[in-house]
Formats: sequence, C-alpha cells, structure tokens
Amino acid sequence: MATWRDVEQIALALQRARPGTASDGGRTVDVGRHPFARLRWDDEGHELVQLWSFDLDSEAALADRAETFVRVDTFAVKASIWARLDLLDRTELEELLTESWRARRGVVG
Repeated sequence: MATWRDVEQIALALQRARPGTASDGGRTVDVGRHPFARLRWDDEGHELVQLWSFDLDSEAALADRAETFVRVDTFAVKASIWARLDLLDRTELEELLTESWRARRGVVG
C-alpha cells in the first residue's frame, strides 16, 4: 500500500525532480516546467496519483484493474492516468513514476 509520502520519496530521487504546486494548490512533483506526479483525491477520500505515459493504449491495458486505475485520459501524444495509491505496491509505483518522469521530460526509453 503506497501513500503520497512514498510518491515524494521515489519521485524526488529522480534527476531534476522537485516539489511543486498545481494551479489549484494541490501537491505535485515536477521535472522542468511539468508535473509528473500530482496528488488527487476521489469522492471517498482515497489518495490518487495522476501520472503520464507515452502508451496511448493505457486505457485498454489497464481495463482489468479499474479499481486501481480509476481514470485514463488519452491525448495526442500522452495519456494521463489516475491511480489509487492504496492499491499500488512500492515496486509498481516506482515503475509508474519513472515512466511518467520520462514522459514529462520528453525522453523515450
């Protein structure tokens, strides 16, 4: 079970990552001018993390885990994924954050 504290611990260890604040005052972890992790909340009070991915097929790939990945928005070149932190383990969170960091700083691979 992960928390926002885990997000910050993992994400801030990535190169050029720094704490940030969204326009609505929410907490983020940024790289360059862009957040790559953003704290959100669902209607039941669960912590969510918003991440980004180059995988435009994320929604289909995550469909069987709808309780964990509660929202996927696909844009022209990236997808935004919202995941319940309490349903992620640390290893999966680290993979997701690293992918999001790469997507938001513009590095593939």
